[in-house]
Amino acid sequence: MSKRTAFWIFVIGTTSSLALFLFLTWDTHRQVNALTHADKLDEQVVAGKHVWEKKNCNNCHTILGFGVYYAPDLTNVYQRIGADGIIAAVQHPEDLYADSFRKMPNLGVTDQEAADLVAFLEWTSNI
Repeated sequence: MSKRTAFWIFVIGTTSSLALFLFLTWDTHRQVNALTHADKLDEQVVAGKHVWEKKNCNNCHTILGFGVYYAPDLTNVYQRIGADGIIAAVQHPEDLYADSFRKMPNLGVTDQEAADLVAFLEWTSNI
């Protein structure tokens, strides 16, 4: 292969890769509101995200692929156990996980924090 051929392979490959990258970036930004259900993002969902951060849930759980893989992934937990199951798990984990070798600590989640967390996890499960 000559230097000229290698140069053109580099130029064409780089240009086509850049064009594909720019198109996919534009397409993703075009669809963000539809894919994330931004219209359903209200104050309670934002408050639930703050509870998630305040209680350091990412120290054990993953959500949307981010976090630690010690405890279950909570991306679709709302669809699996529903609002009542989430509230029971965060407010009384010692009862729910009594027979498990992995123990979830009781973080002192209030009723309002639990409701906010449920709203956040419901929104997340619909992404």
